[in-house]
Amino acid sequence: MKAAILKAPGVLELCDIPDPLCPKGGALLEIKACNVCGTDVKMREQGHRDLAYPRVLGHEMVGRIVEIDSDIALAKGDLAQVWPGLACGKCRSCLRGADNRCPSIRIMGFNCDGGFAQLLALPEQSLSGGVNLLPQGAKPALVALAEPLACCINGQEQARVCRGDRVLIYGGGPIGALHALLAELQGAETIIVAERMPGRIRLLKRHTNAVVVDPAEESGKNVLVEEIGKAGVDVILTATPQVRVDNDLLKLLSPGGRICIFSGPAPGNYEELIDQRSIHYHELTISGAYGCSSRQNRQAVELLTSGKIKADWLITKRTNLAGIEEAFSHSAQRSGMKSVVCGN
Repeated sequence: MKAAILKAPGVLELCDIPDPLCPKGGALLEIKACNVCGTDVKMREQGHRDLAYPRVLGHEMVGRIVEIDSDIALAKGDLAQVWPGLACGKCRSCLRGADNRCPSIRIMGFNCDGGFAQLLALPEQSLSGGVNLLPQGAKPALVALAEPLACCINGQEQARVCRGDRVLIYGGGPIGALHALLAELQGAETIIVAERMPGRIRLLKRHTNAVVVDPAEESGKNVLVEEIGKAGVDVILTATPQVRVDNDLLKLLSPGGRICIFSGPAPGNYEELIDQRSIHYHELTISGAYGCSSRQNRQAVELLTSGKIKADWLITKRTNLAGIEEAFSHSAQRSGMKSVVCGN
């Protein structure tokens, strides 16, 4: 089969490798869609703490089952979305429903092979809650957005986004856009997105109800100050690594406000001295979010397949495995939103 293999930072090659076998108790999946994530771009360029070489990248996946060795409610020919985590299912985190925090978790596309290939072997471990049967007519590229949407669900659960909240999102790329759509569904009163790229600003204004501003422009800066006002915002979500979670950011929060550090902070942005008195007196909360649980992943699949969240517009580049370089370039240059590598 064909597979895009990352052999070292900057070395991504389309190779012919042997077809994987169906694992005992597992399944064999023909990949129909695998989206390029910003983390994939980072791994290609810089590596990642969870990455092991050589590696087939790709963790936002939908495929069709071509072989299965299990009596669970899946059969050959079924279309399914895959949660990329392989958790133990027995530790304290797993038993409490936070399997993304499993200390022995492996992640497809990071430390085991992922979806930028024609076929993917799913171990028995994955079939236990990690594979979601899709309804007839489901669009693979759209439902492949379930994993990043699930990560946003995790972040908004950590930040306790709820009806009536005023939400400020830094970064209007695919993740910022999904955060805006999800916050709207949660009943947020006001959603503000700070984004600098004109193309993304246009898309966000067209497809979301968010107030979208470019903080680099004087007019955008004025709108941002006006929208935040003296009352502040209830929630800040960082959907870009170029944000300093510092005392200036704390001052934008209303009493009881919450910040979720969603994107991993860029070097130089993550060792800040924080005014703990402000946190104490104003009852502020700072939380983190990394990845998503299998439960949150299932919830995201339902939101997308039911149409409660409409996100087709986020797919701005489609190609096949032979065009994987184009897909990565589209995402790396941030010329649109989301790239998808489609199967046959």
